[in-house]
Amino acid sequence: MNLRSLNPISFVLRRRMIWIFLCVLTTIITPVAAQNFEFDRQAVFEEVCRLVQEHFFSEELLGPSWTLAQESMRARALQAATHEEFAAAMQELLRMLRTSHTHYFAATDPRRAQILGIFQMLLPPDEQILCTYDQIGIDVEQVDEKFFIRSVYDGTPAVAAGLLYGDEIVAVDGRPYQAIESFRGKQTVRVAVRRKRGGPLVEQVISVRQFDGRTMFEDALRASAKILDRPDGQRIGYVHVWSYAGAKYQELLRESLLYGDLRSADALVLDLRDGWGGASLEYLNLFREPIAMLTSRPREGDQLNFSGVWGKPVVLLVNRRSTSGKELFTYGFKKLGLGQVVGETTAGAVVAGRGFLLSNRDVLYLATSDVEVDGQRLEGVGVAPDIAVDRPLPYAAGADPQLERALEILANRHREN
Repeated sequence: MNLRSLNPISFVLRRRMIWIFLCVLTTIITPVAAQNFEFDRQAVFEEVCRLVQEHFFSEELLGPSWTLAQESMRARALQAATHEEFAAAMQELLRMLRTSHTHYFAATDPRRAQILGIFQMLLPPDEQILCTYDQIGIDVEQVDEKFFIRSVYDGTPAVAAGLLYGDEIVAVDGRPYQAIESFRGKQTVRVAVRRKRGGPLVEQVISVRQFDGRTMFEDALRASAKILDRPDGQRIGYVHVWSYAGAKYQELLRESLLYGDLRSADALVLDLRDGWGGASLEYLNLFREPIAMLTSRPREGDQLNFSGVWGKPVVLLVNRRSTSGKELFTYGFKKLGLGQVVGETTAGAVVAGRGFLLSNRDVLYLATSDVEVDGQRLEGVGVAPDIAVDRPLPYAAGADPQLERALEILANRHREN
């Protein structure tokens, strides 16, 4: 299959600061035949190995150990009975490279639709269906063979049904949970979701919706924005930037803070936990000191003051799944002293990644360039918070000690002022 790829070096030069390149797919997609789960496993296995050999950023990590890794995983991959088993084998193979931005996204994984949706402009019109999937609006983490909800995307059926962070998803329509297959073809239909929250099993009927990777994170950002009225009269704004992979998310955030409902808040909690990275360092300008304060006095109406920046207290929330561009944003946020960072050390996933659409329509995401920030590598290190707060997952019933600590910090600052 011919891959018409963007040249990473010229791309960076042309766009100057292409930090989105650090987080997600940067490839032009070539149309291929319709999805068939009975694909040629050997052909795809060899395709992945060849692409790694040709494009992975570190020749040192591709020494004899990589050759041995391929041979050790070949039989498992070729004998896989299902698409999921094949993807798991390929992911284990890629994990041996010990580098972020190196992942196998199968068609059975919602993240494949999400990553393609972020770069929908690279898909021809007749391939846009690859950006969609049917689901209820959650992301899960597997712990000891159990599936626990890590993310409940704002404004989705999962939120309407009251599903919470830490809930165990036991079954959907009486069958074991699968991220895609449990909901495929059931949009506009309701499914029976059996979940556990530390007590007895509960079954809920929840609507299924088609999610579009091109728009779902914009919708979730808008739906997340709210003002929390505190007992002391303080009004704290909150917004969750699930994906920062594109200037459109920064513009949505800017509009909400400067012109929208959050404009009247006294302080802000900016949530960069989970989701996708992609933030540019220039996005920090929204939170820096204003260049000047403009005052407009119309003949009629109220006086308007405008600085073009937020200019009020802000606390940043991060966790171990805040990746790539979000880590650069966090690094710069701390360096500039814009506010306190609360949560967990970020993922330590800061290299440049590039994607390849494979012949079976799965996506290989591959680290193609190393990255340093102020002369140091954040890969494998991450950015530590100013205030470390854990957030246990299993059966958490939605408890969010990280958010509570952020609100406490802003409340204390409000009292001091």
